[in-house]
Amino acid sequence: MLANDSATTDSEVSTPPLSRKDLADDVAEGDNDNDIDTGDTDANADEDVDAAAASALEAEEREELQQFISELRDKIESKRQLRLQNSTIELPGEEYFAKLDSSLKKNTAFVKKLKLFTATQLDGLLREISALNLSKYISEICAALVEAKLKMTDVPAVVTLASRLHCTYADFDVHFLEAWQKALNIKATEKIGNPSKLRVDLRLFAELISSGVIQMKPGLAQLGVVLVHLIAMDKDDHSNFSIILSFCRHCGEEYAGLVPQKMQQLATKYGMEVPKSDFLTADKQLNLRTMLKGYFKALCKHVLAEQAELMNMTKNIRRTMECKGEISTEKREKCELMQAGFDKLLASAQSLSELLGEPLPELAKESEGCNPGIVIDNMLDSASFGVLDPWGDEETRAFYTDLPDLRQFLPNFSAPKVDLETLEEPSELTEEAIDANLDAEMDLDDPPSTTSDTTPENPIEEQPTPVSSAEDLKPQKMGNALMELGRQQQQQSQLNQNPTQIQNQMRQQFDGFLVNLFNCVNKELIDSAAIEFLLNFNTKHQRKKLTRTIFSVQRTRLDILPYLSRFVAIVHMCNTDVAADLAELLRKEFKWHIHKKNQLNIETKLKIVRFIGELVKFGLFKKFDALGCLKMLLRDFQHHQIEMACAFVEVSGVYLYNCRDARLLMNVFLDQMLRLKTATAMDSRHAAQIESVYYLVKPPESSKREAMVRPAMHEYIRYLIFEELCKQNVDRCIKMLRRIDWQDPETNCYAIKCLSKAYLLRFQLIRCLADLVSGLSSYQPRAVTIVIDNVFEDIRAGLEIHSPRMAQRRIAMAKYLGEMYNYKLVESTNILNTLYSIISLGVSNDQNVISPLDPPDSLFRLKLACMLLDTCAPYFTSQATRKKLDYFLVFFQHYYWFKKSHPVFSKTENTSDLFPILMDHTYRDCLLNVRPKLKIYKSLEQAKAAIDHLQEKLYPQLKTTNNPQDPSLGTISEISEIDEGATDEDSGSSNDQRERQMSGQEPDQSNEWTENEAEPPLPPPPPPEKSKEDLEFEHLYDKMTTDSYQERLKEPIKATAKDIPVPMMARLQKKSYDQITGAQTIGPGTNNTPQISKAAANQDGTPGSPGADSPDGNGKSSDGAGGSDAGASGASGPTSVPFVLMVRGHKGGKQQFKSFVAPSDSHLATNLMRQEQMLREEKEKVKRLTLNITERIEEEDYQESLMPPQHRNFTQSYYQKPSKHKFKHQKGAPDADLIFH
Repeated sequence: MLANDSATTDSEVSTPPLSRKDLADDVAEGDNDNDIDTGDTDANADEDVDAAAASALEAEEREELQQFISELRDKIESKRQLRLQNSTIELPGEEYFAKLDSSLKKNTAFVKKLKLFTATQLDGLLREISALNLSKYISEICAALVEAKLKMTDVPAVVTLASRLHCTYADFDVHFLEAWQKALNIKATEKIGNPSKLRVDLRLFAELISSGVIQMKPGLAQLGVVLVHLIAMDKDDHSNFSIILSFCRHCGEEYAGLVPQKMQQLATKYGMEVPKSDFLTADKQLNLRTMLKGYFKALCKHVLAEQAELMNMTKNIRRTMECKGEISTEKREKCELMQAGFDKLLASAQSLSELLGEPLPELAKESEGCNPGIVIDNMLDSASFGVLDPWGDEETRAFYTDLPDLRQFLPNFSAPKVDLETLEEPSELTEEAIDANLDAEMDLDDPPSTTSDTTPENPIEEQPTPVSSAEDLKPQKMGNALMELGRQQQQQSQLNQNPTQIQNQMRQQFDGFLVNLFNCVNKELIDSAAIEFLLNFNTKHQRKKLTRTIFSVQRTRLDILPYLSRFVAIVHMCNTDVAADLAELLRKEFKWHIHKKNQLNIETKLKIVRFIGELVKFGLFKKFDALGCLKMLLRDFQHHQIEMACAFVEVSGVYLYNCRDARLLMNVFLDQMLRLKTATAMDSRHAAQIESVYYLVKPPESSKREAMVRPAMHEYIRYLIFEELCKQNVDRCIKMLRRIDWQDPETNCYAIKCLSKAYLLRFQLIRCLADLVSGLSSYQPRAVTIVIDNVFEDIRAGLEIHSPRMAQRRIAMAKYLGEMYNYKLVESTNILNTLYSIISLGVSNDQNVISPLDPPDSLFRLKLACMLLDTCAPYFTSQATRKKLDYFLVFFQHYYWFKKSHPVFSKTENTSDLFPILMDHTYRDCLLNVRPKLKIYKSLEQAKAAIDHLQEKLYPQLKTTNNPQDPSLGTISEISEIDEGATDEDSGSSNDQRERQMSGQEPDQSNEWTENEAEPPLPPPPPPEKSKEDLEFEHLYDKMTTDSYQERLKEPIKATAKDIPVPMMARLQKKSYDQITGAQTIGPGTNNTPQISKAAANQDGTPGSPGADSPDGNGKSSDGAGGSDAGASGASGPTSVPFVLMVRGHKGGKQQFKSFVAPSDSHLATNLMRQEQMLREEKEKVKRLTLNITERIEEEDYQESLMPPQHRNFTQSYYQKPSKHKFKHQKGAPDADLIFH
């Protein structure tokens, strides 16, 4: 005791004056003298423990360093000895090999063992080498050692074995180097096929070089080429990092002088020297080390990029979680894979950094604890309630969250160093924690505040403070001491600066401010008041007065409570004592009212709970304490406490229910309120209040959408088609569907509608639906026809509307159409037309023109065509249909290559690296299924050339048949016997129905069906009766057409005369010799006879006209005129054509003729000559056709006479050909064996 007292006295005397921080520490520690000695003892003990730990660590580090140096020295010495041994070898002579075994069997077995080499086989293989003569198998041995799949532990054994072979056979090193050069031939443009083997091979090759098995100069050259290629091709993705890291670990000391950074530091620390290999000079090692450092820098950039990508993905996942409340499994797995890859890359980078002695770049702090599993789990836990919005609308959110921050603009602002109240919520808001807190607080009898409406007797300054526990006393003492020092200094400075008059004036202004504060009834006014307070009245005394004034607001002014809470929140950002004091006053007032249990002052109680609720929404009142207040109300849930609880829930219930940390407890309390309402006999007004606030916080869920109510017959049809139909009961479904009333229009339409919707069934059952429709075709052909039309219309509509949402529907309908062909419901022509529509409807063959129905990046039409071909194309059995299908496959391959060669799927001109590989496999599998031996085109040019060849093959025949200018008659092509048989077979097979009895009687397949259940097929419905208006319209229409026809028969038919011969009277004048020779030289077109122009035939002559009877117009003879015209014509020579113009005279309408000459190049003469030429060519063509027909008939008669008599019956005409036996299709899917055999 004396020692302790003396120690305490000395310490107190030597202690300097306490500062503010020392005062707080002394208050917090309670000035306990015994703690000084205890602290000194603990400090001495800690120093002893630290010294012992440091000595143990030093011993461990020395031992580790010595072990590393010893192993490295042994490795270097063994390599030096092995290298010396392999460089000074003495090869055995020929007599040595003559004694050895050279049998083929043993040598071959030895080579096979080398291909499966392991370290455990070394001793046995060395014995076999001593006994076998392997001179003729050196190349095979080298290849076997290079190709062997080795492990890292097998490398020393392989070096020993190779060293033994090198010392025995002279040409071993040459063959071994050649084998390694082939194996290590790495191309910079190709990825490593087997990185694991290359990792072992690279180390083995380096070990062989350093051991002297492979010559140093060519070996180092090959090794350098491999390392350069590995580093050059791995600067982006660093996929070969494990190979380079393994080389640095095992061979880095010999080739680059690499020593682990830790060992280097320990050697420097303890003054030890690390041995170095003398295999390579320092200059060569420096070159490789420089290259490795450059690779390490690129790796560091990759690590930073991967970390940024990982952080971005985590951020996106968190944002998705906040918006949607969940994340997909795919994203979660992707994030986990990325995290695993980043961890692996980071660990490897750290290992290389340790070997090279280069520092690793500093990573972002988020990456240190960036575990996607923990992040995603935490986000899942926090978002288990979905997206929560505690405000409801943006205006409310802005009122409670957007507060003006004036901390940087206040002249007298100084941030408090210690907060009196910290609004940190507990780690878990549980009902047990609230109950424990309430039990501790209910033992305290706190009197009400003097500023409340209850008018207490004592002022608030004289209220006795509640007795706290010993644990709460220390932080209260420390806070009070600090705040008291700060307040005293602030008050002293204000008293020195401000006189008494200024204080009185400021007091009056502040009183006026407090009076006007209760008139601020909107957001702008209350914000202005808060700014004014912080700028002008922000002192400790005035803040205390402000707190009492706000707390004593009138009990009827419930409308101003949100604005006062906003005022306090703005002030709280600069000074926390206002909000803390106000929250404490409200909490004490609330507990006092609960403890009194009187039924008075209900308005004051409601004001208190509403004020608490508003402060909770601003974050000024702890949610833990607020939920504790609600729990206290629920303990005695009656009378005023019911209304108080309802008022509290009405103000802050939605906010607390939509906060993640308070949602569970709020839900429990709401359910408890509802149960208490049900279990307690209370006033109807209170029950209505409870229900109102309950559904305000938890609104009832919206009613679910009611299912469609269908008639019983419709439900039965859907049950048979969409639920009951399967492969085993197709016949039963057919029988049941035959029993429905097909005469009812509504039932008929709905059955057709269901039969047309194949996309509502499972994909495997579409064939069963086609089987069902095929079975109904014998009894309801009209309905089946409508179903087929609906299928075609649906496929056509899917092609005309490009919508990805209809993809599965279109695939199902294409499958359905193919199965319909398999069951002989549609013809092959319909299938081919559909296939051509798929690859041509709305398709643009110009890459610059984008079709909205078939965008360049849409490959769905390829899938659709492949689906239809896979379904029904193998059943195109006749030669005619197979040939048509072959023609389509040419165009189909062209469409495929047109899609694949589009720029949207290729980065360069000849590279289709972006084309989906799955689509490529689907296309090739389809062609292999349809035509196994089909020639598949390799490019778009080949497909275009095939189309051009097909056009040259088919189109010339059409041109020859349809060309009117062809002077000869082509041979009439007849249908060959094979095509005739194929067409006949197709027509016969298409007319065949499914193997079901057409009479309506079906075989009895089960005992549950009786003979009376089979029904004959229903007769076709009678045609609809015509109405009276229709009959009258048809009668009038027939009468009108008959009258029109009879009137046309009465009209005379006038033949149109193209040319009129010149009458004999117009030919009075004889032609001269010059005219005759001129007409002959003119050639065709004149025919030695002048022609009369039709254009002037109707022209009327007038008495004064110079073109009348005579040139003078007096009616004299026209011989002179004719002679002059003739002379003119003869003078014109071969460049003119004579014509005779016929006109109608003015005297009695007598026809008159005038001769004139037109130039040969005139329009009139040119047309006349062209018409005559066409007439002559037509006559020549008819003549040739007639002669060709005659010659063909004679040739056929001659060929028939040369044939033997027994073969002449095969030349009968196409119409007399006997019909073949028609093939009847079996029940179900077609039988390929029966078709092809």
